[in-house]
Amino acid sequence: MEIELRFFATFRQAVGSKTIEREFDDGADVGTVLRALEAEFDGLEGEILDDAGELRPQLSVLKNGREVVHMDGLATPLEDGDAVSVFPPVAGGAEGSTEGERERVTREKAFRGVSERLVRHYLVNLGGEEVDEHVVTGPDWRVETSAEKVNVAGSMTLTEVTVTFEGPPETLDPLMEKFGRKAMRAGG
Repeated sequence: MEIELRFFATFRQAVGSKTIEREFDDGADVGTVLRALEAEFDGLEGEILDDAGELRPQLSVLKNGREVVHMDGLATPLEDGDAVSVFPPVAGGAEGSTEGERERVTREKAFRGVSERLVRHYLVNLGGEEVDEHVVTGPDWRVETSAEKVNVAGSMTLTEVTVTFEGPPETLDPLMEKFGRKAMRAGG
């Protein structure tokens, strides 16, 4: 089966490409793919999996835009045509942190009357890069979106988009403020 592999930040540099495609045996899972990547690319060796064979902390691996840690982890099965995205931990420093570590927080907010497509468009305008239909990443932040119809009165429904921001607080505060202003104007 053919799997599309997407890389970001330092992982993109290690691989030398944003996207590559590789063939794997039917029944391969995310762990199989990640171990093969570490073996193929010197710059990835030991960067994705720890000595116990588990995902390194602060690393994000997505199958078709969804975090594998919320699925079956490394045992998440793959099918022909799936996309696996690999995000390294954010590097940098912050007061009170050790070198290479930076406090990261997750903040979630719901917006009504704006489409998920428009949410991604706003995030790209704020310096992000669209990874897929549910994920936009910035220099040191990541946003995941989901949408659902909600009843607001009787049979009247609106789209409610849940936006989950992840990153250092000093980055998220201004990002969320700017994004919120854009989302409030979305209806007109």
